[in-house]
Amino acid sequence: MPSVDRYEIAQDFAMTAEKSGMPLKCTIWSTRKRGGRRFPRVLVVDDYADTVNVTSMVLALDGFEAQVAYRGNAAVDAATRWQPQAVLLDICMPDMSGLEVAARLRAMTSTSETVLIAHSALASDADLARAKESGFDAFCAKPTDAMKLSPFLRHFVDPAAE
Repeated sequence: MPSVDRYEIAQDFAMTAEKSGMPLKCTIWSTRKRGGRRFPRVLVVDDYADTVNVTSMVLALDGFEAQVAYRGNAAVDAATRWQPQAVLLDICMPDMSGLEVAARLRAMTSTSETVLIAHSALASDADLARAKESGFDAFCAKPTDAMKLSPFLRHFVDPAAE
């Protein structure tokens, strides 16, 4: 993958409706970084199996170690056990919302520094505010452009960062 300036990536994903005239796609609130692994670990969480499977496959093809969880409780267990560098987390799930999962992960010492990225079709200003208040580092609206997802994640989990 060609080297990309992190500032350009952050600016690209921080584009707002006012600047672009298009709906908000992704935004970054945090300066949190995680590094040190040759193949960064990403936990992909969504109750819709096709979304999880395709997203994890795209990430794996681009050099990430990806594991999946299909429910909120399973996401908390997987994050605690597997210790991913980032969690790409759906907001609306039947057993536990992504907002609650984020709050639980932030409350545990073993996962408090994990990068959390909300991945949801709910993308109103109020939805973004709730995600930020719940401890998310960033937000990506669905559907997400597969060509931009890996560079977006690499903004947070760069193996060369340490």
